[in-house]
Amino acid sequence: MVNRIFHSLGDQVFETIKEYVIDNTYQPGEVLQIDKLAAEFGVSTTPVREALLRLEGIGLVDIERNKGAVVTQVSEKRSGYVWEFRRILEAKVARDAAFKCTDKEIDEVEEKVQKVREHPDNFDLYQESDLALHKLLAGHTENPLILESLNNLSVHARRIRYFAENGPFREEVIEQVTEEHIKIIEALRSHDPDEVEKIVDLHLRNAEERTKKALSRSH
Repeated sequence: MVNRIFHSLGDQVFETIKEYVIDNTYQPGEVLQIDKLAAEFGVSTTPVREALLRLEGIGLVDIERNKGAVVTQVSEKRSGYVWEFRRILEAKVARDAAFKCTDKEIDEVEEKVQKVREHPDNFDLYQESDLALHKLLAGHTENPLILESLNNLSVHARRIRYFAENGPFREEVIEQVTEEHIKIIEALRSHDPDEVEKIVDLHLRNAEERTKKALSRSH
C-alpha cells in the first residue's frame, strides 16, 4: 500500500474519511454524523468538521443542515462527466510527458507494471503500478490548476470504479488494464506526443466502457 505523510490531525482525518468514501466503506447516500466520526477516530469534532467541509469541496459529500454530511451518489451520468474531463486534461499531461520524461523514469514504471503482469491477482501491486504510471504522466506538467483538477478527478474515478466493481478489481480487469499500461509505456518510449495522447485517450475510453458495464451489472 502507499505510505502517506500527514502534516496535521486534520489531514489524517480528511484522508481517512476520503479513502473510506472512495472504497465505499461509506456508501453513497450514507449519513456521516460528526459526533459519531469523532468518537470512531478518537478525536474532537473540530478536525472532523473541517475534513467534511474539504470533502464537500471536492464533491464527495453534501453537507445538509441538521442532518450531517451525506455521501454523494454514484451515477452513470456523473461517471460520464468524470471520464470526459479526464480525457481533456490527460491529453495535455500525456503530451508533456512524451516530450519530457526520461528513459530512466519509464524503466522504473515499467518494472512495476511488469510485476502486475506476472501477478494479476495482487491488487496492491496493481494500485502501486497504476499510481506510478499516472504520476509519471502528470509529473511533467507545471500548471497547478490542471494537476489539482486531475487529482480530484482521479479520486472520483477510483470511487466510481470500486463502487461499480463492488470492491477490488477482478483479475480479468487487472489483466486488461495492465496490457493498456504496457502500450502507454511503449508509446512514451517513442517520445511522440501524438502517439502518447492517442494511446492514453484509448485507455481512458476503455476504462469508461468497463465502468459502464460494471455499473450496469451492479444495478
